[in-house]
Amino acid sequence: MTQGNWPQPPGHPGWNRPGSLQSGWQQPQQPQRAFQQSQWGPPPNQQQWRPPYPGPQQQWQGGYRLPPPPRRSGGFGKTIFVLVGVAIVLVLAVNVFRAVADVLQPLVPGISPSASASESREPEPVVEPAEPGETNPGLPPRTWEELPGPDSTDPDWKTLQQSAIYAQPVPLLEGCPEPELAYDMGDLERIATGQMECIQAAFKPIQAALGYSTDDIPIYFYEGRSVDTPCGQVSAPALYCSTQGGAIYFGEDSLNGASWMDFGVKDVTGHEYGHHLQAQSGMFQAEYAVGQGGNESARRIELQATCWGYAMMAHDPTQSVGEASLVEFEQYLRATIEDGIHGSKDSMAYWGIRGLYSADMGNCNTWTVAPEDVD
Repeated sequence: MTQGNWPQPPGHPGWNRPGSLQSGWQQPQQPQRAFQQSQWGPPPNQQQWRPPYPGPQQQWQGGYRLPPPPRRSGGFGKTIFVLVGVAIVLVLAVNVFRAVADVLQPLVPGISPSASASESREPEPVVEPAEPGETNPGLPPRTWEELPGPDSTDPDWKTLQQSAIYAQPVPLLEGCPEPELAYDMGDLERIATGQMECIQAAFKPIQAALGYSTDDIPIYFYEGRSVDTPCGQVSAPALYCSTQGGAIYFGEDSLNGASWMDFGVKDVTGHEYGHHLQAQSGMFQAEYAVGQGGNESARRIELQATCWGYAMMAHDPTQSVGEASLVEFEQYLRATIEDGIHGSKDSMAYWGIRGLYSADMGNCNTWTVAPEDVD
């Protein structure tokens, strides 16, 4: 794997790169499936910024999902998924961003030549963090409509609409790292590893109660824009691969969003771990069964993971969720480039902010709402 333009983190002679760990992996023996990584656009009024889309030589087709894999004989079998989450991609790297900061200042509120959006935020009042099953008290009051109830008796739709995880409270995340901008792979590895540790510890009681595995899943870091995984070669800033118990991968392009907002690493880590919870809940197989012929079910999967990721942030005592940060969250969510898979800007903003106001996992049930609510 080619070396990037950033130094190898100290104390990691072989680094935590998938390429150095292949000898211990088994290559998948089952059909594969993949989702396109969400792409992220520029801050408002910077329409000339465009993140790179995967080229035609890569395995994505037109920026959308791969064709359905072949079925295994003798039954439905297991399907391997690659869920490529919302790892924020802004086109300019940090050094370029700094170089044009003077130009951006009048166009992007809150950004100055010497500070990122997160660094320029006024400190918000310190409030007690949300307890499990409670809404974060630092959020401004907002009324949310109740989600519709389940409406299908189909076994796969019941798995999606009536999952046992929906009755569980969003747990309190303890011991998470403070929000911080990541400027290089050393920063990214340190922050993401710490965030994964606190997320996995928080969900163990829920996983145990539901009969899911409580084993920690690994997190890997890779240079460039593609990585070889047990799910195949994938080109994306970050991704979740469900085979062999699950793993999360962060690539070099993750730095683009992580260097824009100080909650960027928390956003993508929570989103990708949300995919792990979906895999454990049987939602991947069920989504594949109901989602033939369109992208709507993929959007429901992705928007739910986004909602759960923001619910985790609202229950992370290190993360501010007051009025000012709420504006930044929405700006960040609306920076997505609409690809037909991850949802429109309105849907991303709706489900992400709804997640912040969620006391339980069921408040992110994207499977009972109308199609226009997951457009």
